[in-house]
Amino acid sequence: MEPTDPNQMPRSPLAASPLASMAAMERWLLGGWLILPYASYLAMVGLAIFLVDSLRRRSRKIFRLLWQGGWLWLTLGIAINLLISQAPGESALQSVNFWPFFLFFAALATVIPTFKQPLATLHTWALALLLATIPINLRAMVEFYLKSPASIERWMGNPWFNWLYLQEDFGHRADSVFGHPNVMANYVVMIFGLGLGLCAHYLEHQWRSSYAIWVYSATGLALASIYCSGSRNGLLVAGLQILCFGWLMRRHRYLAWAGLGALLAVSLGALVWGIGGRSIAEALATVTLRVDVWQIAAEMIGQHPWLGNGLGAFRLQYEPYTIPIYDWVAHSHNLILMLAAEMGLPITLGFLLIVGLIVGRGLKTLIKTPFPRPQQATLAAYMLGFGGAVAFTMFDLSFYDARVNVLGWLILAAIQAIPGLAEQPGMDKA
Repeated sequence: MEPTDPNQMPRSPLAASPLASMAAMERWLLGGWLILPYASYLAMVGLAIFLVDSLRRRSRKIFRLLWQGGWLWLTLGIAINLLISQAPGESALQSVNFWPFFLFFAALATVIPTFKQPLATLHTWALALLLATIPINLRAMVEFYLKSPASIERWMGNPWFNWLYLQEDFGHRADSVFGHPNVMANYVVMIFGLGLGLCAHYLEHQWRSSYAIWVYSATGLALASIYCSGSRNGLLVAGLQILCFGWLMRRHRYLAWAGLGALLAVSLGALVWGIGGRSIAEALATVTLRVDVWQIAAEMIGQHPWLGNGLGAFRLQYEPYTIPIYDWVAHSHNLILMLAAEMGLPITLGFLLIVGLIVGRGLKTLIKTPFPRPQQATLAAYMLGFGGAVAFTMFDLSFYDARVNVLGWLILAAIQAIPGLAEQPGMDKA
């Protein structure tokens, strides 16, 4: 037998070339983002495969980030919370909305700088996420029309549309593929932020290209979809994002005025047609529900300020009809209050500090690093998307939907990677 030469032994395709491996991983993740809102279980399986592969390849980098970033301490805090929880089974189930996504975030944040052109990849991801929502937003607009009182009278009983009226009744509000209007609004608000950043990118670079037309159109559809969701919170957050976009593009006065025009159009539509079938007066009348829920959460914080009541405890401890006409309330409608009431003040402050440092470093790098303006706009897209996610959680919580959770952690991972991207030689053009 001939002696075995280890250099001549066949290798797997993934091991053949680090560049080929990274290219395959980029395509794998891109496919996951495209199918995420439509086939969430399939997408989650794909992302789980990515996570396992990442732990095999870059476990040291991943756990270094988790350690240095404070995420392992948060995980320890969650474990302690489970031990003292009044409902450990429920708390264990709810914890899955947190610690696995810490790993997912770290895996994404460490893999992004290893791509051949990471800024171009981030641009492609944002573009894919935006364009993938076009069918969602078109369906939301059709639903909004079909759920109007006049359309219900006309089309109910029609075999083509009756399925829509037999689903859970959210009034004159669209939910598209998400099952609840607020979940759709949360997801699309983040996409709208990405879209505004991409609009800024193309307005600075190739503003008449075919891609640019698709981006402008898809971003406009996202805004219309948020309106069709009937989410007051979503409309408020979208308005804030538009104001941020106007400030970013302030040197182009006509664009700033266009942003204000879009904001005015949405506000006028809400005044004339209401929000989700509710007049402005009716919509504002129900705002007191949020205040009542926040008061209950504040009382829970006072009872167990250090270790909390256990994840998921708010729903379990809510006494039926504490708030008139509501026999149950799912959550505290505010992320900070939820964390403080269910996991305690130390974990809440730690979580806010960790995320705040990530965003602060990313924003500082974005401002001080001489990225070309199109690149700045691409990275600003992720800032606008994450800003939308944070603002939305001040009045509602939808991270229980894995699609919303994945998108939020993806955007945060991109922001985490910004300082490292600025240090790369010859920053690639997106």
